[in-house]
Amino acid sequence: MSFATEVWPEDVFAARMAERITSRLPASGAVVITGGTTAAKVYAALDDVGAWAGLDVLFSDERCVPPGHPESNHKMATELFLGRTGATVHRMPGELEPALGARRYHDEIAEIVVGGPHLAFMGMGADCHVGALYPGSPALDDPNYCAAVDRPDGMQGLTLTPTAMLACEVIDLIVTGEEKAEAVARVVGGAELPMTCPARVLADHPRVTLCLDEPAAKSLDKS
Repeated sequence: MSFATEVWPEDVFAARMAERITSRLPASGAVVITGGTTAAKVYAALDDVGAWAGLDVLFSDERCVPPGHPESNHKMATELFLGRTGATVHRMPGELEPALGARRYHDEIAEIVVGGPHLAFMGMGADCHVGALYPGSPALDDPNYCAAVDRPDGMQGLTLTPTAMLACEVIDLIVTGEEKAEAVARVVGGAELPMTCPARVLADHPRVTLCLDEPAAKSLDKS
């Protein structure tokens, strides 16, 4: 199945993505959010945070650090917008031993995943990782909803597994920067398996959109 794409100029990407997210929020249900520098810019552009009230918010991934740590996705999202939303936040317990944290999060979100989160928006790296599903990661085959992982930066982390990601009704991958243009081409090209190109785990999902700035979409102009 082909990925849908949305492409915006670099200078308006965060604002357009923030508008897209707000317009697609459900009246009730669950939303999966991500970390990363691009996501931080989008969060800073969100202006209608009241629309998140009453929703359940899950994280796609987290570093194994306490919630107040500078590298915590939860800390970043909370400070930029999440703390003002009135949403029910399901934080990944990064302060716990990784395997225990993964089990705890699996148990916490199991009912939500079975019901199907309405919307997920996640980043994608230059190595085609999504969440913290990196090339070669055993978590790509984990049957649970959350897995402990070893990250390329030397830290340990937690991530939603493909099973949990594919349960989401609508998925947006937010990708910016020319350094990710090759990764976009690899994902859209469809010649690789998820073990080397993890974002391909989403290839059979019927409602996935690659939300790109123009530099990240550069390779698509050649196709």
